Amino acid sequence: MKHMAGASQAPGRMGRQSVNLRPAASPSRRVYFLVIANEAMLKASGGGTLTQGCRALFSDFEINGNQIIAKETGAQIPLTTGFFRDAWRIASFIGIVQGLRASRIMRGREPRARISFFPKKPKPYYAIWPVCQLADVKIVDDPAEADLHFYFEDREFLTAPRLAPSNKPAFNVGCSDIRKSVVARRFEEVFGYSLSIDPLTHKGRAVEKSEANGKHDGRIVECPLASPARDLVYQRLVDNTFDGKEFVDIRTPVVGGKIPFVYLKRRVRDLRFSNENHRVDLVPADVMLSTREQAKITEFAAAMALDFGGLDVLRDREDGRIYIVDANKTDMGPPSALSGQEKLAAMRGLAAAFAELVDARLSA
Repeated sequence: MKHMAGASQAPGRMGRQSVNLRPAASPSRRVYFLVIANEAMLKASGGGTLTQGCRALFSDFEINGNQIIAKETGAQIPLTTGFFRDAWRIASFIGIVQGLRASRIMRGREPRARISFFPKKPKPYYAIWPVCQLADVKIVDDPAEADLHFYFEDREFLTAPRLAPSNKPAFNVGCSDIRKSVVARRFEEVFGYSLSIDPLTHKGRAVEKSEANGKHDGRIVECPLASPARDLVYQRLVDNTFDGKEFVDIRTPVVGGKIPFVYLKRRVRDLRFSNENHRVDLVPADVMLSTREQAKITEFAAAMALDFGGLDVLRDREDGRIYIVDANKTDMGPPSALSGQEKLAAMRGLAAAFAELVDARLSA
């Protein structure tokens, strides 16, 4: 397909949409920076040794057999050497971001704004945390001290949106239902074609998956089904490959209706429904999505009341159309498969968009 050309770009080459990385520091400055980053990371993690710091960072998880379980959502992550490698990469990146933020504070740089999260504050491995640090938006505990609020909760469904602590500008407040069936319904309303199928009448292969977010439990079933499961959803099987072999998820960050870039998450066939990527590329949104598609994605995000989050977008090899299969309002990131330089480029891109959104809300 014509979109393949963009995937061959050097990862992280963002063109005009990128936030340029700063020139490499001199050896003495680099050593000084790493010392600040290490100390800052330990401070953010509650102090103590690096091992204790990492343990504090990931306190929202528990080990159950050969899996890591997210306490709040029940999401399951295989306990492998790859997990520990990714955890170390995340912790290292957090240290870099803390070092950048600490250096700005030492130079007397004032925050752009103060923000409080409710009902809970994000841990550093959630994307919004480094974004706030790099956008000069200070996270505060007391809502009374905040200029803005941000609804943050790892739950896919609430019977009613939570009320913000005050009438100050707030983000994601109306995003109270991101179940798979709701995402599919909103997608059809905005795009005009359907992702969902009726498993009783559909003929051929389809995807069966949980309503819940982060389960990664999709499996292929042959329809029609005599007795579909009531607590699962059934959707079109999208052939999201370019070559029939490598499955590509166009992970699309959305910030205030804008798409700063996209991640191309590449997976092998056996892991197509998992979150295990053998490669992730950082590319401009224009390379993978047309202007009309980006406008529709913005419209979809507005329909979901998603001010800041991530969407899983798949392009079908057969009909060429895109399908939004998942929406996440508590996005983790950046992907561990990216290099440190690419992680920083991605978060700086999101931070620039978030800073613009914050300024617009405060001046409205």
